[in-house]
Amino acid sequence: MAGLSYHVIMTKLIKITDLIPLIQRRRETNASQIDHGSVIKDIYLDGEMSFGYFLTLTLASLIALNGLIQNSIAVIIGAMLISPLMGPMLSFGFAFTTGNMVVWRKSTRKIIFSVVLSIAVAFVVTLISPLKDITGEIMSRTRPNLYDLFIAFFAGTAGAVAICTKKNYLTVVPGVAIATAVIPPLSVTGFGLGIWNFKIAAGGFLLFFTNFVSIVISTCIVFFMYGFSPKYLKEEDIIRLKRRIAVLTGILLTISIPLVYTVYRSVLEVRERNQIQNALNRAFNEKGRSHLDTFTYAVDNNGRLDISPVIETVSYMKESEISDKERKLNADLGREVVIHIEQILVQEGGLKDLVGIKPTSSIAPSTSSSEILNRSREQVLSVVRRAAPQIEKVISPSRIASFSVAFDDKTPAVSLLLKIDRDTPLSDDELFRLKSIFADVLDLPLSLSVETVPCVPLLIFEKRTTSLTDKMKKALSAVKGAYTREMNITVLVEAYPELSVGRAKGRRLAEQRVEAIQGLLTKEYGIPAENIKSDISKKFVKEPTVKVMVRPNR
Repeated sequence: MAGLSYHVIMTKLIKITDLIPLIQRRRETNASQIDHGSVIKDIYLDGEMSFGYFLTLTLASLIALNGLIQNSIAVIIGAMLISPLMGPMLSFGFAFTTGNMVVWRKSTRKIIFSVVLSIAVAFVVTLISPLKDITGEIMSRTRPNLYDLFIAFFAGTAGAVAICTKKNYLTVVPGVAIATAVIPPLSVTGFGLGIWNFKIAAGGFLLFFTNFVSIVISTCIVFFMYGFSPKYLKEEDIIRLKRRIAVLTGILLTISIPLVYTVYRSVLEVRERNQIQNALNRAFNEKGRSHLDTFTYAVDNNGRLDISPVIETVSYMKESEISDKERKLNADLGREVVIHIEQILVQEGGLKDLVGIKPTSSIAPSTSSSEILNRSREQVLSVVRRAAPQIEKVISPSRIASFSVAFDDKTPAVSLLLKIDRDTPLSDDELFRLKSIFADVLDLPLSLSVETVPCVPLLIFEKRTTSLTDKMKKALSAVKGAYTREMNITVLVEAYPELSVGRAKGRRLAEQRVEAIQGLLTKEYGIPAENIKSDISKKFVKEPTVKVMVRPNR
């Protein structure tokens, strides 16, 4: 067996060494088929910076940002086609292969200026734009994975081959621009900085950098295979080439770590979603009565699942039935589950059951007033609830506490009162966006009123005490919920000392209360200490109190 293994290994090594002359012959054949002078001339010309280049890049950045904000893939593709950023990247790969320092300096300078300009344009426009929603197209460019690296590699290879051979250049280059998508990630980076969400900014820039490294590697291989290499291979040139290869390899290995991890996380999320969907189907799909339409879910810091299923049913489920199904889901999924169910009443059997049925009487069956009102109430509330996910994206990390709907018999307008857990008033821009969302859902004239209630009620301590009661801990759990929905928040803890014990002791007790709250938030609720700010008020009060406020960092 040992001899057989040795023979197999040696055979494979011989086959690998046989590839070297084949690669060399292929390289010589490729080199004889292209005009090296023409390619080098194009590379040199593309390295020059001009007003037209940066104007085109600015327009591409603006178009890409608008497409991202409006969630329009067609607009984003248009920006990819306009973007001229692919050119200097291919020049960079050429310089890397040949060691041409003139092209190296020009392409490097051009890429740096292009990246800074693209991010700056998106940043400034985002700051002044009233639309700051994080759309699906934005989110899809914040979590690059290993497949993005492969896509950019293959696309960069196609682009470099087209430049060298001049074959199908007009059709290949637009496809390469769309596949590599270097301009939208930079616009996402600027957008993330514009809304002060550095997680989105970092994700967008990582995708750009992944594409950039893949394009450089692929173009290096293509240019080498078409006969491009340093003209004079002195010992110093060889040392520099080895350094460049070592640096590029190190960068590739470094960025591959988060990319592999992202793929792993994506696979786990798909499995988790499928597992949840199968469990919901088993719980809610009852023949002749109900079935699962759609669902959303979130996982808090303690691993608890908050699931919001939408169920179509011919008769409303009672609270006891929903509780039984929640316990079934707990057992089925093996973890704590909380469900927020939305029930949509439908005709049993669908419209087909109504076809061919002739009315037996011109008088409709009598329906009680309470039944009519309850049915109308449920239908109206169901319509308004559909807007809740969009609304909570606008007011995040706040949540809707309650809402009420009223009608006027003289006008078609709907009066909607919305109460939200929030410690700061809504801006005019946020109010406008809320009205737009509700108006689209209701499709009626709308009068919207918004009331804010504190995220955490005022905490009132007993005199001379600093420990937190169970009621206080429960109230402070709202801060944990806010952080779960939006990590980019600041928690303000302001203590008001009691006057009856004297100023010095009152301040000391107030500081201890603040420390107790900070300890609960950081140790038990997982909120980073840097997200918490504290203050001791100069105002003394009869009863020692602490005010806790949550503010988004926007």
